[in-house]
Amino acid sequence: MGRVRVRELWRGAGKRWIALGALLTLLAALQSATGGTVPPARAVHLLPCEGLLPRAELRTLAGWPEVDAQRVARDPGRNRLTCTLLRTGALHDPQWLTVTASRRADDVDGGLLDAARWSDALSGAALPEGLPGFLIQGSRGDGTRVALLLPCTDPDVPLLVTLRTSVSRGTDEDEPLVRAAVAAANTASSRLGCGHAPVPPPQDPVRRQVAGMPVAVLNGASPCAVIVPDLPEDAPQGGWRVHEAAPDSGPYASCALPFHEGNSMLTVSGAYGPWAELAMAQSVGPDGMDGTRDPSARPLSERWRPRADGYSATALTTCDGAFALFRAEVASSSDNPVGEETLTALVTAFATDQAERRGCEPPVTP
Repeated sequence: MGRVRVRELWRGAGKRWIALGALLTLLAALQSATGGTVPPARAVHLLPCEGLLPRAELRTLAGWPEVDAQRVARDPGRNRLTCTLLRTGALHDPQWLTVTASRRADDVDGGLLDAARWSDALSGAALPEGLPGFLIQGSRGDGTRVALLLPCTDPDVPLLVTLRTSVSRGTDEDEPLVRAAVAAANTASSRLGCGHAPVPPPQDPVRRQVAGMPVAVLNGASPCAVIVPDLPEDAPQGGWRVHEAAPDSGPYASCALPFHEGNSMLTVSGAYGPWAELAMAQSVGPDGMDGTRDPSARPLSERWRPRADGYSATALTTCDGAFALFRAEVASSSDNPVGEETLTALVTAFATDQAERRGCEPPVTP
């Protein structure tokens, strides 16, 4: 990035701080005019989440006029900021939108794992202009989630910003949600000492893929691109499409490819550190490992080996001394178009690429 571009970014940041100062001045004037008390709803609308979220973007979202309260948790000493905007008059869930910014390792890991979970009911998109994150649309009760992961001056402690709505949003609200997440990331970077230069708000639209992205248009640098050559020729109608949630850091990486009808899904994934242990415990019974009836009593290195069958294939490696588990698996309510040989090829390609990206040991494959 050239010096001119850096100066432009910092000038933009200066303008935002001037605008924030003007809002604080206005808020102080209102407090004086009302005897020191500003109605909570008015205070929220003037400075949502104490400046962590941008008022201009929130005003374009359905339900904003009914927002009348907020819960703010400031814990910069523990590298975490959280705010929930509320509609106290709502009949059901009063939580309208929640934003969390954190540099705590457990928050970053858990937030990425939660944000990256896929099912057939979801649609999603990578963020525009190469922003490191993604948008995921759940069913109506699951809401819309935006996750943005920024590197900090300390490369081992990135900044994760997640923005979650209580109900699903239409595609017309994707752009303001992403811009709000970017603004929150810029503010949180300063407040939590991340040191990342301000990120300009994206101008390109979010291209949401309801059924996943066609594999033919995947970026060649995408972590999911390495599995494309090994996908079965018996593709679903319209060709293979992939839901991509595979950042180069964090505890979880996933490429999910729906096929047939119903709940049929081919998933190639990686789990790292404690999440490798959790993924193993959740999906593999004791008889599927080495016959041990109490596998939790033994370390992962002693009780697990790579294996493959007609519905799953697994591989293992270590990254900085911690275990990583890779899996290619099929969850199908109809005929399974993927056999053991293909699953083995998929998990081998994905595990090898992930190990190279993350500086891990070469994986042990089936």
